Amino acid sequence: MDSILSGIRVLDLSRHISGPHGASLLADLGAEVIRVERPGGEEDRYMGLQGPSGDGFMFLNQARNKKAVTLNLVAGGEALSLFLELVKRSDVLIHNFSTGAVEQMGISYERLRSVNKALVYAEITGFGSSGPYARRLGFDQIAQAMSGAMHLTGFPDTPPQRSEVRYVDFAAGAYAALGVVTALYHRLLTGEGQKVETNLLQTGVVLNAMAISEYETARKKRSRIGNRSWYTGPSDLYRSRDGRWVYVSLVTKGLFRRFCTLIGREDLAARPDLETDYQRFQKKDEIDVLVKNWVAERDARACEEELYNARLPCGIVNDVDEVASDPQVACSNALVDVKLSGGEKLKLAGIPVGLSHNPGAVTRPPPATGEHNREIYRGLLGINDEDLNRLIEEGIV
Repeated sequence: MDSILSGIRVLDLSRHISGPHGASLLADLGAEVIRVERPGGEEDRYMGLQGPSGDGFMFLNQARNKKAVTLNLVAGGEALSLFLELVKRSDVLIHNFSTGAVEQMGISYERLRSVNKALVYAEITGFGSSGPYARRLGFDQIAQAMSGAMHLTGFPDTPPQRSEVRYVDFAAGAYAALGVVTALYHRLLTGEGQKVETNLLQTGVVLNAMAISEYETARKKRSRIGNRSWYTGPSDLYRSRDGRWVYVSLVTKGLFRRFCTLIGREDLAARPDLETDYQRFQKKDEIDVLVKNWVAERDARACEEELYNARLPCGIVNDVDEVASDPQVACSNALVDVKLSGGEKLKLAGIPVGLSHNPGAVTRPPPATGEHNREIYRGLLGINDEDLNRLIEEGIV
């Protein structure tokens, strides 16, 4: 049975993480996603540690299920004409170029809409297409900083910390994919395409909106408190007897009461000054030490087993060499084995969205540079071998 987005063709001009992640979600759900990059491949293909194919693992994890063609868009002229022919035959375009870059290349929404009014055009920028920062360049780390989230990350006596996981990039890509499928549904009803916009700063602010709202409305300013959670408790990272770290989160009165029963301190559960999460947060210096000492008396696996049996949420901090062998990860689609054309096997990101009907699947390995040039240019655009070879020789394709 076809996947949900079968029959939808997506031109993926994006680079690095945000756009490629959004496009990969569409590919996972069945869309034909064609990555368009300059001859020889874009820089993001080779960034970081490289796998057996010579491609970096950032690229490999965002490129499964995609096809790849080469096209020197910055050359304009015949390259732009070829691109416009691709646009005429496509449903979606996604990019994360700056506002100035798309204007210079001649691929703005207004230009592409003139050749395909049904096109859904998804744009991810650093700061949006309007406003005082519209011409600025941006990356995930910049958005983490400017959204206020970085100022809240870390410990009181350390500088602000960024998250190693580029969550703003991934969220912006996911929001773009959501916008695309919403716009496709709108097109189904009306026949009209439209422009979908998201940007890194806006995404970062949305993700940090709770802390910002608290200050703007109640003038309550959060500070860095390490691994502890604001306004709940106990909820922190504790060290076990065997030196591992265990996160225990006793959010809600019911979970706190269960923990009190587990450690034989029912008297704490009966105290009126520990009734709410916020009250327990305010008393954290008194009650967090109870969890700290309880965990410190046990090995991490013993903590995990006792807390699990008491129906209390916890998690042992895994190093990266432990994650893939975690039994829950192993039985899920979080990671999948993908075989390259040369026979090498890679463990890559799986599909984060589960569907009971027409679920997505990883059916195609990350593509080599220009791997599908002949399929797309000959089969889709009807270019003959002689002309295609000329385009390759001239550096257009």
